This record gives sequence, C-alpha cells and structure tokens, in this order.
Amino acid sequence: MRISPVGAIVGAGLCAIGRSLVVFSVIQEPAVILMLPSAAIGLLVGAIAGAIGRPVVSAVVGALLSAIVFELFMLPCVSLIGIFGDITGNTNADSDFFRATLKYLIGMAVAGGIGGGVGGAVGLHGSEIPTESSEDLGIGEASDEPKSRKPGDFEN
Repeated sequence: MRISPVGAIVGAGLCAIGRSLVVFSVIQEPAVILMLPSAAIGLLVGAIAGAIGRPVVSAVVGALLSAIVFELFMLPCVSLIGIFGDITGNTNADSDFFRATLKYLIGMAVAGGIGGGVGGAVGLHGSEIPTESSEDLGIGEASDEPKSRKPGDFEN
C-alpha cells in the first residue's frame, strides 16, 4: 500500500471547503462558528480519503466517511428534538427534523466524495510514500523456495 501526501493535502483542502460550503448553503449566512467544525472534519476526512491515491476508492471512502460522521453528530440532535417535541406536544418533531436534514446529509456526502476523489486523482500522479507490507516483512503465503537475502539485511 502506498500513501500519497499530495493527495491527502488536496483532498483535505477540498473536503474542508466543500463541507463549509454545505453549511453555508443551509444556513444562508456566514456562520463561522458552525463552518469551522465542519471544515475541521473535512480536513480529516479528505486527508484520509485523498491519501489512498485511487480516485474511485478515494471518492467512495470520502463520501462514506463524511456522511457517517455527519450522521453521528445528527442522530443525537434528532433524539433531542424528539424529546422536546414530546414536551411541546409535537410527536413527529424528530422524524420531521430528520427528513429535513437528508439534503444536508447528501451535501456532506458529495463534499466528501469530491474532496476524496480529486485528492485520490492528484495522489495517483503525485509522490508516494511506501509503507510496509507483508512482502517487506517476509510474511504472507508460504513458498517452497527460501527467500534470498542481501548482504546487510540483518546487520545493525
């Protein structure tokens, strides 16, 4: 497996900008207090997805991570809205709120997918950092042939 730092940087930047734009489009005013946490999540999601360095896989990973993180924050809000709705007499408040946030969920998934996909495409052609694999460690499928060793393999 190879990690692309260029893809991670591009994916992080695009995903942070995309998630901020989704927040801005829903609120319709520059609410920095709400845009910054979403951008911070976008930095992490885009960096993880873009570092993969394969455009399609990076786009899918970015979309899924962005949507899952959004839902992890939104489900407690839905539960809280449901509790307050029961107090005020609106028994459908939680389901109404959840349905209203579905377009927001789709926007977050698209932002993560674009950031991850573009980061993965840039990472495909950018520099790569090799990571250790089972071949490097000498583990994996057994073979009848002994592994050849180079001088200095086990020297300190």
